[in-house]
Amino acid sequence: MAPRTVDVLAPGPCSTDPYDPSATAWALADGLRSVGHDVRVLHPAGTGPAPGAPSVRAEAIDLPRRRPGAAVESADFAAAAGRRLRAHADLIVRDPIGLGRLGVARRGGSPRVVGFAHAIELARWDAERRGRAAGNVVGRWDAWRDRRAVRRLEAAALSETDRVYFDAPELPHALTTTYSVPAARLAPAPPPVLSSAAPPGRDAARDALRLPLDVPVVVAPVPDAGASVAVDRAVDAFRRIRPFFPGARLLLAGGAGPNAPGVVGGAARDRASFERGFAAADVALFVGPVAGFDPGVVLALRAGCLPVLGPAVSLPLDPGPLVRRLPSDDAGETASVLAELLADPAGRRAGREGADGYAERFRPERVAELVAAGAPDASG
Repeated sequence: MAPRTVDVLAPGPCSTDPYDPSATAWALADGLRSVGHDVRVLHPAGTGPAPGAPSVRAEAIDLPRRRPGAAVESADFAAAAGRRLRAHADLIVRDPIGLGRLGVARRGGSPRVVGFAHAIELARWDAERRGRAAGNVVGRWDAWRDRRAVRRLEAAALSETDRVYFDAPELPHALTTTYSVPAARLAPAPPPVLSSAAPPGRDAARDALRLPLDVPVVVAPVPDAGASVAVDRAVDAFRRIRPFFPGARLLLAGGAGPNAPGVVGGAARDRASFERGFAAADVALFVGPVAGFDPGVVLALRAGCLPVLGPAVSLPLDPGPLVRRLPSDDAGETASVLAELLADPAGRRAGREGADGYAERFRPERVAELVAAGAPDASG
């Protein structure tokens, strides 16, 4: 495939945190660059220095903050980015699709616009406000006006997108019923998950984390620094099994935990720190309350760590026996599964067969090739 000029729209500056909302956009940009395309990333200017050095050219866009935190704020970025797109761009990627039109001027069908839908923004808006008090007349009027704006701007963004990639099985139905997106414009794609060039081995990771080599280790990644529910669930389950596994450790990757026997906090939220935690552990526990894809599952599989998934976690590609799924968020059931796995090292090793092939499908280069092939030139 001939090299293309690609502009990628990311929701924020480059970050080394794999759970950052902009992580997949930057990973995809890196993948597109790796397979030979001319890539540039446009993103809103951050409030501080970017914590990661981008591997591709980037351009920050300063935006007036008319309504900080408002759901429709991303539409301002779309409009501003649309005016900064390169005139000779062949492909424009929006991850996520977000709200508002870019106002792309087509030239014989080019540039093509593709986007990633990780959720329906209107449904997310409704979920965030479910259970809130209705408020007074002015508050209800503002809520109705904001919801109408979200729906209108999301419809506009989708109407301008030639190919919509989704990573959850329920999204095609939601997109067609809510916004009448034709099925022919929808295609599945796994989220790209970037890894370090040389992730650590088990012994090196444990040495860096000051963990003994001869004890069971469970790692529980914390999706964000304030995810107290995920920490509480992991700690509760670990406390129940520790009497049966003397010396066992629970590593909270990306967050702090209580001062409890065997619980080790790891507040650093860069990719290398998460990878070190997965490499050091025998089992990775994903019990956060937020529904959807968790990039840590892919990082755990690449590190040879067996993932245990709570009911909220979903994966766009069926992992089969590579993961263990919990039927509920009950701490007793979680502890039972953990105890079974920690007591069976041979079973854990057998369960990892095929993990490399599965995780390979999330490589940014693989996703980049899929996206580029799914957005043919106007002549093709």
